[in-house]
Amino acid sequence: MDVPTLKKYILGKANRGDTVLIEYDPTYPVEEFSWGFLIPVLLDRDGLVVADFFGVGNLLFRNYLRKVSGREYSKAIEFIKKIKVVKIGPGSASYGEVVEEITPSYEAHAFLKNYHTIITRMSRLPTKPEYFVTFGLGHYIHFGRDEAIRALLTAVSTIPMEDWVGIHFINEGVMKRERLAMLEEISSMVFHISRDGLKVKKEGGAIDQGGG
Repeated sequence: MDVPTLKKYILGKANRGDTVLIEYDPTYPVEEFSWGFLIPVLLDRDGLVVADFFGVGNLLFRNYLRKVSGREYSKAIEFIKKIKVVKIGPGSASYGEVVEEITPSYEAHAFLKNYHTIITRMSRLPTKPEYFVTFGLGHYIHFGRDEAIRALLTAVSTIPMEDWVGIHFINEGVMKRERLAMLEEISSMVFHISRDGLKVKKEGGAIDQGGG
């Protein structure tokens, strides 16, 4: 994993309001990057909220815990206490503090209402987090198909998430290419990670306006 490059983009170039996709192959152990590196780093900065669809983040966290021991295990148990969790759908969250529970919907109006609830809850936290991380968003879109992607696009275009950096882990194997393309189009940065390494698919950053 090209960690320096990801740190350069996510920590150095991503600003509040940006959307970052991290696509991964289904057989790639994404828990090692997400729970072993990124989430601890984000917590050391300005904190984060995790939105966990169907307990996917929880399952990945458990996978990570089973791989570590000693000091790394103790470190993980300690840092998860700082995480605020929005639980979406069935499944448990064995990490952090659950601040909201949402029943997933694939109807645009209901999804927008849920989305507004999450935004409102985040804005009322004692310390406003800088990062909003999701696990299982691709699964949500897979289950809901076109209705799900339509509901998602309606929500983010109606209420842009300008106060946080959104980082979304997407299992590429559960997404139809057309739906994934829609997410990539509206994202500021797109990465793909696999056992072959890191691919930067879309870079963020300021636009060069030219001039003299």
